[in-house]
Amino acid sequence: MADLFGQELHALQLVSETQAELVAFGTTDVLQHADVVGIYFSADWCGPCRKFTPELVSFYQKINEKKKKKNSNTKALEIVWISRCKDWESFGQYFATMPWLALPFEDSLGSVGEALSNKYGVKSIPSLVLVDGKTGAVITKDGRTKIPADKAGVGFPWRSPVSNLARNIVPGPIRRMLGGIKKKFINILRGILGMRAI
Repeated sequence: MADLFGQELHALQLVSETQAELVAFGTTDVLQHADVVGIYFSADWCGPCRKFTPELVSFYQKINEKKKKKNSNTKALEIVWISRCKDWESFGQYFATMPWLALPFEDSLGSVGEALSNKYGVKSIPSLVLVDGKTGAVITKDGRTKIPADKAGVGFPWRSPVSNLARNIVPGPIRRMLGGIKKKFINILRGILGMRAI
């Protein structure tokens, strides 16, 4: 996951009833126990974002509480916010409404945020991409519409039926090996066709 987000992610930590401070954590440390990582693109100035964020907060808390009741030491879902806020103050105020992690503000607006946006084909906000917490493989790029349609999280993380079958039949190390071979094969084909590798 550090390949995606860089070495550091931020969280808000309360220092008093009215104040919080930004705390940095190692990306690998905070994401290693997440089954699914949500990559959330949004901004304070976006009306649909302000409407969706409270729904996402509720879903995030509910789905992780469900996992906690199973006495698991993993989180069902961790979210990394990719800010599209225009300034630091707006970032801080909007982040205060979120119980999850954020890409550092400068990285969100810089090359890391741009690369993530391009990688996942983000055309508008809010956008929520869900990836497998162990492999980084995309589960869905449509988390934004899945959550309002499945508020209880019955189908979470909304993997395709073929993907579910493969996850249950093929052991993880073999799936990861095949995923790497698939990417190499696609890059060879793209090279033959004179296209840029992915």
